[in-house]
Amino acid sequence: MKKNIISIMLLTALAFVAGSCGGDSESDPVPTPEPVPSYLTPGTDVRPTTWTAPSPQDYELWMSLQVQLGDELADYQSSADLVCATVNGEVRAATAPMTTGDIIYYPLTIGGNGGDQTVSLHYYCDRLHRIYTIANWAAFKEGIAPTGESGIYRPCFTESYK
Repeated sequence: MKKNIISIMLLTALAFVAGSCGGDSESDPVPTPEPVPSYLTPGTDVRPTTWTAPSPQDYELWMSLQVQLGDELADYQSSADLVCATVNGEVRAATAPMTTGDIIYYPLTIGGNGGDQTVSLHYYCDRLHRIYTIANWAAFKEGIAPTGESGIYRPCFTESYK
């Protein structure tokens, strides 16, 4: 019985000592959270209704590729997001995200009529209510590898904000 009382007293003292070493003193600096960049704060953009895929008869050439978000926006993806490709401000492709296994990607089939055309990419993030744009992202190239030569295309939509 005496051993039980001593054991209980030792455990109580140990718990008291461990609890008092938690670093709660006023001299310990309180870590400040990193500020959230403005481009990751909610905006006021609405889901674009004009981002629709064009008719196959509208263009004679096609550039098919798959895009994954290549920056911290990947953490904000949802099934309500959209990616759009434009040439000279005209919508040439639009798609919602697709998922294969754990991989989320946006398959784009971009229409063109030849000539030197530059493709711009736009991403609507539904969770942040923001549209991000990469102007003059790539030259229009019929028959390119859909997943890129060294891996899937991963544009960085937030690079211009940094």
